[in-house]
Amino acid sequence: MDVKELRQFGMTELEGRVRGWREELFRNRFAAQTSEKKDSSVFRKLRRDIARALTVINEKKQGREFQVIETKAAAAEAETPKKKAAPKKRATKKTASKEK
Repeated sequence: MDVKELRQFGMTELEGRVRGWREELFRNRFAAQTSEKKDSSVFRKLRRDIARALTVINEKKQGREFQVIETKAAAAEAETPKKKAAPKKRATKKTASKEK
């Protein structure tokens, strides 16, 4: 699940989803041990979803909203207007006329 989607949920909904994902992770581990399940990529996906949800929960508990942090280069580029590139000069041929 995407972080943007998770930020739209309330605290109780997020905690419920984390509980559900943990139960699903447990069931998938149990199924893998009993050779019922072959797809191991589910573990990684569930762990990452749990981590994302816990991050959003902690952000909400601290009372801060997520802000996009710009790099210095991106901020400087946004502030300065772009200049048009000067047209390139054509290279001239230097002909050395040697008389024979």
